Amino acid sequence: MMICMSNDFTNYVKILGRGKKGARSLTVTEAEHAMSLMLAGKVAPEQSGAFWMLIRIREETVEETVGFTKATRAYLSKKQPLGIKVDLDWPAYAGKRNELPWFLLAALALSNTGVKIVMHGHTFEGENRWYVEHAISQLGLAVCQSREDVKRALETTNFAYLPLAKVDPMLGGMMNLKYVLGLRSPVNTVVRMMNPFFADHSVHGVFHRGYDQLHLAACEQLGDASVLVFRGGNGEAEVNPERDVTLGKWQHGMASWSDWPKAEKEHKRLKDNLDLSRLTDHWRGDQLDQFGEQAVRQTIASVAGLLYGVASHEDCLVLADDIWAKRDRAYFDSVA
Repeated sequence: MMICMSNDFTNYVKILGRGKKGARSLTVTEAEHAMSLMLAGKVAPEQSGAFWMLIRIREETVEETVGFTKATRAYLSKKQPLGIKVDLDWPAYAGKRNELPWFLLAALALSNTGVKIVMHGHTFEGENRWYVEHAISQLGLAVCQSREDVKRALETTNFAYLPLAKVDPMLGGMMNLKYVLGLRSPVNTVVRMMNPFFADHSVHGVFHRGYDQLHLAACEQLGDASVLVFRGGNGEAEVNPERDVTLGKWQHGMASWSDWPKAEKEHKRLKDNLDLSRLTDHWRGDQLDQFGEQAVRQTIASVAGLLYGVASHEDCLVLADDIWAKRDRAYFDSVA
């Protein structure tokens, strides 16, 4: 016999699923409570699946996003005994389809200048996507297994990658509902917004138009300090040099938008060539990758603009070129 684990949570499923005329979205308070129940393990998997799919059908609202994120941050705040100081939070959950994760080089170049970065993500095995964890592992970089590992990695290299299941098993389990449901859920928004180590700055990549606006509107209600969000390559926080990009920024208590044109320099995209030597050769300067050069340069520029308060595209590119020039070309030799 199926036993309902939470009558409170059943009410939330009813609110969402009463039909076209009776259903409504959740308030911030309701969404926060619902997420708290899930994170506390008080919700049956069937309830959780129904809940997320009902929201997935119409997409999450700003209020729901705020509530889910508030609950998640409150939950994660209890897991911070180490006093880890992070400059930049970099969620990486989308995976790449036809290209390598060039944004990893952008993050590493920034970390080489002293910016302490925590990247976190999730891998759906069996999908036709190249997740950043695959690249990190095969390049000889550490995949952290705990907060202690993160602290050590930041102290030695200024960069750490932590899988979502190691951030928290409950969140990892929510993401893995995709294997049962067949669709990604609004949990994908939550893990981008959660900032698990409470970094000073965050960069969010989104895939669908409109989610950048949702993220910034939620940032306002959450009281976030400094967030960059844009529609990136395959949904990752990586500027695609083949198309124009609109950068959304929440900083100093206000939202701003800037349109950057696609890269002017000609480049040849080596579609479906997922040989990781392209990353390491480009990093070392042994062989210039035309697509990678522009993807890395534009991505560094976008994030550096957030970190250092630089507004114009041209000035951000100058800053990016300086950051890239200062990278440790022997970095992959030392970590291998």
